[in-house]
Amino acid sequence: MPIPDAGIPRNWVTAAREAIKDNRPISSAQRQLWPLSGGVFLCGGCGRRMFPNGSGGHNGRGYVYYRCPKRIAHGSDACTHRKRYRAEKVEAAAWELVSGLLKDPARLRTALAEMIEQERRALRGNPDCAAQTWLSQLAEVDRKRSRYQEMAAEGLIDFDELRAKLSALEETREAARRELKATEARQEKLAGLERDGDALLEPYTALVPEALEALDIKERHQLYKILRLRVTTRDDEALEMSGVLSEEVKFGK
Repeated sequence: MPIPDAGIPRNWVTAAREAIKDNRPISSAQRQLWPLSGGVFLCGGCGRRMFPNGSGGHNGRGYVYYRCPKRIAHGSDACTHRKRYRAEKVEAAAWELVSGLLKDPARLRTALAEMIEQERRALRGNPDCAAQTWLSQLAEVDRKRSRYQEMAAEGLIDFDELRAKLSALEETREAARRELKATEARQEKLAGLERDGDALLEPYTALVPEALEALDIKERHQLYKILRLRVTTRDDEALEMSGVLSEEVKFGK
């Protein structure tokens, strides 16, 4: 059966799939969707995802605050970051920053280019050589493991020595795996930005300001994911917004 053309450019579809492959679901706490949930808003004290939590207000009006879930679950001593953030204020600050960027395509292209350059610098040197180095180290670990087992079987080392050697090899294996995974993740992120950045953002930059402001919570959340937005708390009670853009925001409760 022939499949009709959906009218959506293939590079947009590929870019969108790449952007959301590691997404976590948007929170529906209190039967409402929260645009900074799902790993966008993070606690700078412990790294956990900030959680929308209701609280009583003046004149019987309830407010919702983003709070560290570790403190909610395990008490005030579980995390060093104590401040809570009014949901409506921090969400408005994040959207003001993102929508302003999308309304200025030249600034957006500059910010995207800067982020790509930062990713290149983070790779430091030839990433393919780095990945090959860690793969070679993993192969060497496997060879040594087999050799030590043969030595134990031949009585050249006892089982306590074998256990110690295998334990040391396992630590080396885990370290090499972590480094290999980190190198591959940085390579994939850089390749995705270089390949898909402009194509993925094109549908949004083409919107008129009124249509951009009319985007619903799910659409705004998806934009935050595309732009790699991270809102992170700081000890001085400011918020640091990073990703394709970078800015510091200060405000009260």
